[in-house]
Amino acid sequence: MDELREHPQVAELIDTLDKNDMHKEKAEVESLVDYIGEMEKTLSEMLKEMQNMRKEISLIHNSTLRSKCQNLVQKTEGKIKQIFAVIGKIKDNFIQAVGNAVRTFKEKGKEAFKKAVRAMKVPETFDNLSGLFGKFSKDIEQDVAQIDSMQTELTGAKNHLKNVGRLLVGKPAKEAEQEKSDKGILSRLGKVFGKIGRGFETLSQKAMDKADKIRAADVKESVRNELDALKGIKGAPGKSDPIRDR
Repeated sequence: MDELREHPQVAELIDTLDKNDMHKEKAEVESLVDYIGEMEKTLSEMLKEMQNMRKEISLIHNSTLRSKCQNLVQKTEGKIKQIFAVIGKIKDNFIQAVGNAVRTFKEKGKEAFKKAVRAMKVPETFDNLSGLFGKFSKDIEQDVAQIDSMQTELTGAKNHLKNVGRLLVGKPAKEAEQEKSDKGILSRLGKVFGKIGRGFETLSQKAMDKADKIRAADVKESVRNELDALKGIKGAPGKSDPIRDR
């Protein structure tokens, strides 16, 4: 999804940063834009998998098991939709900040433009997203554990029925087929939840890495500016060097 990168104001901002040799700031903006696109794509795929899984769950014969699985899927769909809502707000705020930065450049010049770009708080946005995905990743871990527990319960019930069958006539073939089908659907649900959990964890780590990279670049630039300032003081005419004057 490249709709944000293709937004006229975003495209203008990136072009303005490039033409003013603000390559670090340009990299920050592009990093956030690309991440949002990747995030939307990943979440859309997750939502599609949940919807497909919802159809499969409706085929579970055990009503108690079916209800538990439906609740898990509904809860996870809710998390994904919640993130989409957060993304919507981030995009709206981002586009508003982009428009403000471009206007600032046109009205007040490059130095004011730099401050306006910093006010977009790109690393802080990555921090917030990393924390959100990290939390949801841990929530999914608990859901996977619950699915594992349901699989154990189902296996235990199956073994119990086998024992009853030995005492009586035996378990009907149809009932055995239903249990096998339920177990297969539950196994697929566990795999899908595991995949979604890993997806949340990956998005969390990527956001954290991007925030760290931006801050490392800021520190590097700050050190370079301080060194340049010191060189300027030493090289200024009329300034004496205490060491040489000794």
